[in-house]
Amino acid sequence: MIVRGILDKSLSKQTCIRGFARIKDLARVSKANPKYQRELIDKQQKVISNFLTEENYLFFPEVILSLKLKYDYTKGETKKDSPLTLLELKKPFISNVDSLKIKISEKKNSKSFDVGGRDEIKIVELEFDDGELNKLISENLHPFHRIDGNHRLSAAEQIDDDDRIFSMDVPFCIVLFEEIIRQEFNPKTEVFEKKVVNTNEKFERVVFYNINSKTIPLTLEQNLKGILGEKDYFDDGEIKEIFKYEGNNVGISARKLGIKIKPEDFQSVKDILEKNKWSIALNIFKLHNLFKKNKTINSNINIEKIYEALQGINAVYLDDDNLKKNKNAEILLAFLFYKSFTDKTTFNIFYNWIINNHLFEAEEAKAESIIRIFNKIKEQEIKIFVAMPYFSKEIVASHNDIYKSVIKDIKEKEGINISLHPIMTHEGESINIVNDIFEKIKNCSIFIANITGNNANVTYEMGWAKALKIPVIVVKEDCAEDPKSDYKLDFYATYKKDAHTTLKEEINRHLKAILTDKYKFKLTS
Repeated sequence: MIVRGILDKSLSKQTCIRGFARIKDLARVSKANPKYQRELIDKQQKVISNFLTEENYLFFPEVILSLKLKYDYTKGETKKDSPLTLLELKKPFISNVDSLKIKISEKKNSKSFDVGGRDEIKIVELEFDDGELNKLISENLHPFHRIDGNHRLSAAEQIDDDDRIFSMDVPFCIVLFEEIIRQEFNPKTEVFEKKVVNTNEKFERVVFYNINSKTIPLTLEQNLKGILGEKDYFDDGEIKEIFKYEGNNVGISARKLGIKIKPEDFQSVKDILEKNKWSIALNIFKLHNLFKKNKTINSNINIEKIYEALQGINAVYLDDDNLKKNKNAEILLAFLFYKSFTDKTTFNIFYNWIINNHLFEAEEAKAESIIRIFNKIKEQEIKIFVAMPYFSKEIVASHNDIYKSVIKDIKEKEGINISLHPIMTHEGESINIVNDIFEKIKNCSIFIANITGNNANVTYEMGWAKALKIPVIVVKEDCAEDPKSDYKLDFYATYKKDAHTTLKEEINRHLKAILTDKYKFKLTS
């Protein structure tokens, strides 16, 4: 294997070789150092694989590798100069540890100097014996280490079904280090011992750190503005092609929505839109495809729908001081998702969840993560079971309405997924009523017992709920006889038989207390 490039020194006077080579070849002879390199990200790998095989505007910066020039001075050979010194002197280097050979030629221009004040370039040729190189690779001892470009090289390594990748040249920078073996006197053992001296370990780590921490990459918004926002340079066909991996027509829809959104028309969220409107326009369609997989997206209809939803959210921010202060585009994007693609109740629940849990203070949260967490929480349903005597059909219906009203109010105001097992109501095929009751009690979150009249069935069901350690609320009509049996000392709430608002108030108060104390919800009232 032969690699050619130009030899020169970089900023910190580090000797480097720069040139071009096949990306598959560089991937084959190099590996990442797990001691400081991050683990590969699967999602990023797929993005880069698609980029390498499908992108029309294919370009990226050079990959940075390191190579150790190894020489063993204990073998009795006389060589005064170190490997890098030899290269400085334009002399060839031949390793006596591995098969690496380096030779240098010089091209001089006597008529003019370049911008670096040089009138020459040094062309270097690295050569590895193919047999030994294959052996090193098979033993996971690749001669080149990846400092930057690990995802790109790993993606190229895995692509075997695209002819384009096999002839693809990429720019590289190979940073040269020395690994020298010398005899040094050990004062403790009083004998000469072999010592390996290398210069690469510290430098590699610092370079990797600087590349990944000191640079400030362009934001997504800056990138999108230069593509989606430039109709003179990119027509819809090109936009569709560039963003095809984001989903069907996502790029075109994002462009239309972004053009339609004028930040000055949304005063409450103006600052957010001025800095993020293109990324919001793209990501709202990506979120739709991610979370609404079975629902097809009609571009024109949904652009209007999303635009109207954004107007609604602008009003929500206007009325809420906490949201008004929040400048997190991801929170706004999550609000836009629920306003655009879910019903009013779900949006209200989401709004209250954000406010009650102070998520408007989050600075780093991503919309996708917020949506996933909320959807999980929304799935955790608080089920209410009510046991009561059968007074009459009308009274049972009235109690059903009372409990439903209380629960609906809590659900909408507090953002809690709470529901009622309808009281003494069943529709559909015949079932075993006793088994059905016990199953509902076993799976309920809060049990309410109306002990008016000391009904035996209610007492029995309440005992079953207590045995299962389910929170129990006990109520009775205020004029009814006192409780009997072993629960007569338990606390119970009373209500007026002819004033059902008193029952509603008691149920509302005690339900909220249990939701707060037992289930740790943060309620607004």
